[in-house]
Amino acid sequence: MRVCHYFRQSPTKMLEGEELIVRKVAEGDRDSFRTLFYHYYPKVKVFLRTLVPDENDAEDLAQNVFVKLWVGRSSLKGVKVFGAWLYRVCRNTAIDYSRTHKTMVPFAPEEPGLSTESLDENYFARERQYQYDKLIAAMPAKRREVFLLSREEGLSHAEISKKLGISVKTVENHINMVLRELRKISSCISLFL
Repeated sequence: MRVCHYFRQSPTKMLEGEELIVRKVAEGDRDSFRTLFYHYYPKVKVFLRTLVPDENDAEDLAQNVFVKLWVGRSSLKGVKVFGAWLYRVCRNTAIDYSRTHKTMVPFAPEEPGLSTESLDENYFARERQYQYDKLIAAMPAKRREVFLLSREEGLSHAEISKKLGISVKTVENHINMVLRELRKISSCISLFL
């Protein structure tokens, strides 16, 4: 599977002392839960807002994620990467929402049989790749061709212009439009890194 270089993991924006805080939440410490909530709630809400058409529903779902976290806090004891765990809870919450509201949630399909550790290590990369492939497939044919010639074949803007018989400015516009969409995908997923 190819992974677009735009989706390489950025430096982690972890909460300082997060492992200890998560461990304390698992033991029932309300102050630690409050710390996690204030750090992650805005990110969870923004992420869910990209998946759910109604802002109020996204806010309700974000609150439900943290209710689930508190109610199931004892399960946090085995969590190695909290961001991945939280992402999965958000993902599952959005999928539940889509089932009850008969909407589609744009996620990569689950791979059965993977261990939690494998999911923690590979989940974000698979999700990014899925979203990247989906974006590429949905592009107009000319934009896709320009982008793939640039990124997959490594051609310069001038070489693409000559090969396709379009101006260099048109090549730049196509690439800029794709990069703008890729940044949206990347920033949405990186909220949990």
